[in-house]
Amino acid sequence: MVAAFAVRVSGGVTSHVKNMNNFIRPPVSYPATVVFVDDNDSYLDALRRFFPDISTNLFFTRPQAALAFIRQHARANSLEFAPASACLSETGVERFVETSAERDILLRKSRFAEVAAVVVDYDMPGVSGVELLSSISDLRCAKALLTGVADETVAVNAFNAGIVDLYLRKTDAESASRLTHFLNDARARHCSESGWLALGENGTTYCDPRTRKLIDELAAAEGIVEYYWRPEQNAILMFDRAGNPSVFVAWAEHDWILQGEIVADENGPAELLRQIAVREVMPLFWPHLAYRAGVEFRMLQPREIPGWHDAYYGWARIDAAEVGLDVRTFAQWRNEAKR
Repeated sequence: MVAAFAVRVSGGVTSHVKNMNNFIRPPVSYPATVVFVDDNDSYLDALRRFFPDISTNLFFTRPQAALAFIRQHARANSLEFAPASACLSETGVERFVETSAERDILLRKSRFAEVAAVVVDYDMPGVSGVELLSSISDLRCAKALLTGVADETVAVNAFNAGIVDLYLRKTDAESASRLTHFLNDARARHCSESGWLALGENGTTYCDPRTRKLIDELAAAEGIVEYYWRPEQNAILMFDRAGNPSVFVAWAEHDWILQGEIVADENGPAELLRQIAVREVMPLFWPHLAYRAGVEFRMLQPREIPGWHDAYYGWARIDAAEVGLDVRTFAQWRNEAKR
């Protein structure tokens, strides 16, 4: 009996990069687009109820119109990383990060329109779902095929051939929840592949599962819809639904030691050194990486990262002027799209 559900685990790119020369990819998350294609208006209406955000969930009844949009907004099926290079941006701190400006996803104003996944009905007039997905095999996006009972053999063959990453029978009771899970993973993978690469200890604290879980919980509690690890500050810049910015910092033991050493090297205040040593305060040096003489900074109350001894985090809202970049937030992009 042919299974009505199958999914391909395709997280290999990130792990492959991490294993080569100890590259890591700290957290990045933002709304990316999913394209749904089905000539059946009624079924698309049902999908709209599960995926109501019309700014990043696009629904097409005409395959050719969908294909034109996908080809315009999906990435090519290859990843070209700028060379990592040494970056001596703070006194005494040598870090290895990518330095190519075009790699900065935060400055890419088209990022929300980029296609992270395509969901296609198998049985459409003129072109089948398999044919459509096969025609975009050169594009880097997750591909899901929706089928009827009679189409399952074709779907299995397409899955085995690597044309589709997921196939689902439309009539399955669990199809909506499985599709939701698949698309969440596809968007997360799409965003992860967009972020900066880092080398060495820079950014490692954010890659730990305990920190990632904390970031997810904070995002849910504070209405954060997009966030980006920033290599020059080793911090995460966040934006909520209204586009208001904030900064999240996480320090493990090696981060605390590094920050204390920089304060000492810069002949900083002895009291600040003491407070850092006993984890009494957590300085937020944004938009800098570390202490600089004569530069003002915030003092945050360090909070323990659950389950991680001597690892702490801090979070603070900042003014838009403190972002320091010409950023189009998701809130701005969505408002522009509505006009």
